[in-house]
Amino acid sequence: MKSIKFNRRQALSLAASAAILPISFRALAQSTTSQSSASLLRAAITGYTVVNTFDPAKVTQLPESYVVWAVFNSLVKFNDKMEIVPDLAESYSFIDPTTLEFKLRKGVKFHDGSELTSDDVKFSLERVLDEKTASPNRAKLSSIKTIETPDAHTVRIITHKPFAPLLTYLANTRTGTQIVPRKAVETLGDKFDFNPVGTGAYMLKEWKTGSGVKLEAFPDYFDGAPAIQTVSMPLIGEESSGLTALQGGQIDLTSTAPFASIPNLVKDPKVKVYKQTGLNVRYIGLNGRKAPFDDPHFRRALAMAFDRQAMVRSVVFGEGSPATGLLPPAIAKPDQPLSPLLTFNPAAAKAELAKSKYPADTEIKLLIWGPTWWRKIGEFFVIQVNQVLGTKIQIEAGESNAVFSRLRSGDYQAAVWGWLGFIDADEYLGDLLGKDGSRNFHGYDNPAFEALLEKGRSEVDPAVRRDVYREAELLMLEDMPLIPCFNSNVHNLSVPNLTGFTQLPYSNYGDQFAKLKFG
Repeated sequence: MKSIKFNRRQALSLAASAAILPISFRALAQSTTSQSSASLLRAAITGYTVVNTFDPAKVTQLPESYVVWAVFNSLVKFNDKMEIVPDLAESYSFIDPTTLEFKLRKGVKFHDGSELTSDDVKFSLERVLDEKTASPNRAKLSSIKTIETPDAHTVRIITHKPFAPLLTYLANTRTGTQIVPRKAVETLGDKFDFNPVGTGAYMLKEWKTGSGVKLEAFPDYFDGAPAIQTVSMPLIGEESSGLTALQGGQIDLTSTAPFASIPNLVKDPKVKVYKQTGLNVRYIGLNGRKAPFDDPHFRRALAMAFDRQAMVRSVVFGEGSPATGLLPPAIAKPDQPLSPLLTFNPAAAKAELAKSKYPADTEIKLLIWGPTWWRKIGEFFVIQVNQVLGTKIQIEAGESNAVFSRLRSGDYQAAVWGWLGFIDADEYLGDLLGKDGSRNFHGYDNPAFEALLEKGRSEVDPAVRRDVYREAELLMLEDMPLIPCFNSNVHNLSVPNLTGFTQLPYSNYGDQFAKLKFG
């Protein structure tokens, strides 16, 4: 990675610019018609250039989920009102507080022609639980004691104790619990990563590294064959380039959109804008195992040394809101007062830094990655914190996979990061900061916090559960193992004559393809 330093004038003059379309995308665009066709949907994955797997159990990044959602189904799903409804299951019920029973739809086919059975469901969930799979979502299913299959279309999941998030974790979001066929997985082994076999509306037909994905409609899809036969999903690294491609007639739909363009695009009759308050959080990850972030005073000082509202205006052009904690507004306790630790307060920040065992000029590297707006989070943070505290934070830029690899290995001091598409409070607090959380790259370990997580996981009353997670969140903020920055809106763009797309706050995408039509 290359270390980058900015002086004040250079940093303040930074502005987003549209990236040149990669050669692979230009070739793909030239190979397809410039006119929308009823048989072809050009649905770009924008803001990303890397896909590592299409195996639901191994997915870690959002662009992989965009494809998984089109190819696979789960037992249940979220509808347009964000209510959990049956999917591969035709019904479900709690037999008792620790037993959840599903009745499967009959006649559901996998893409290889085999029929879905309860054994496939048992295999899929136990595979996520198997340490050998190395699933990032293993902890989500750790409450499961046994899985019973009384007959070919009945599944009973028995937990060690009541576990409130389980139904959410069995839904078709970023949970890794999409159902796979036992026979195909056992036959293909690691080759299943790029040869997925699901029950979804579309089948993977082609994958070109760094270029894109091609999907074909599955005629035996249990919910009816899709209207659009082929979906081409080119990878476009910059969101601004995706907008250029849409306006130039090269694609029909984008997975994300540039924040700076939204205010003008909503007035443009040639572009359809989809907009939702997102289920996401953007933050500065701190490695508590390395200096100076093993000192809570240093961490808290940085948290109070920048203006989150100004960051929202600068980075996402007002398309978001300052973070009130780690939980996004859609699942956080409503009308909660803002913690002073998340309020811009230069005097308090300097006073807190004075309590630290580390001086302000301690050498710090902040990893940044990805599209322009992600990098601007780091640039804004560095400029203002250095100005307020006299710190000497330097930016270190890298490609997303390389940065993610360093986070997982603990080879970093601080990094700009975030997660989106999580539905349950425990996915944020538990996954990101729980002692055994799959995304706890920060080394956070607080027994009192763990006790609150366990209490929240077993509490079935939503109101009480929300209070418990808020208590855990406030405790976490005192420790500040990461610095919450803001929650952003989520957007998609399409051509005006595309109908049927419903944007949900977890940034869904591929699960909508089966509903789409032109005209």
